[in-house]
Amino acid sequence: MASFRTHFSFGILLGIAAVALIVSFALADQPSFFVAVFVAAVIGGVMPDMDSDSGVPFHVTFGVLSCIAGSLALLHVMQTTSHTYQMLIGYPLGAMFAVWVVCGTLFKKLTQHRGMVHSIPAAILAGLVTFMIAQKYGFAEADAFLLAVALTIGFIGHLVLDEIWAAVNFHGVPFIPNKAFGSALKFFSQSKVTNVVVYGLILFLLAGNWVDLSHLSETLFMTVHP
Repeated sequence: MASFRTHFSFGILLGIAAVALIVSFALADQPSFFVAVFVAAVIGGVMPDMDSDSGVPFHVTFGVLSCIAGSLALLHVMQTTSHTYQMLIGYPLGAMFAVWVVCGTLFKKLTQHRGMVHSIPAAILAGLVTFMIAQKYGFAEADAFLLAVALTIGFIGHLVLDEIWAAVNFHGVPFIPNKAFGSALKFFSQSKVTNVVVYGLILFLLAGNWVDLSHLSETLFMTVHP
């Protein structure tokens, strides 16, 4: 499969492409939001390898997610009418601890490399979670939707790149797919429990956000195709 550096570089390209498309269709005009879209695509581009045995993608991805969680917690505290210095310090640190230690530990124990994390449903779930969190922390619905799409595109780009690396040999050897071929762009893993959990979460999030997502999809489609 492709290396972490390759996925990271490809994620950067997808991030630039996502920003370029948003600018081209005038879907947003704030530089800070362009940065957020770029970061979302890059994170999506390395996210599937969080279950990698090497540990590098895990540390990078969960490190970034921990920083984002800490920043969102700080923003939430600052928006409250009454807050103390202890809250300004404790809430962000608590959020970072929860993501890095609690969620990270559970993730390691419940996943295996090339399992359900490398799948189309996982990409959809990551996008839905991004949409929900972005809305909760101040992003407008349309902006939250674009962030979710950017991360999902980065995620799927990673899966496509893995399949290409598994199918194509770049050393002059005839086409001989390795055993990883077909293990990224999949819809189910070997674990029935994991399949049920992932699809259950997707249905739950879709049901809770269906009206907003339908309206936003129609609005953005009309913007792109007036």
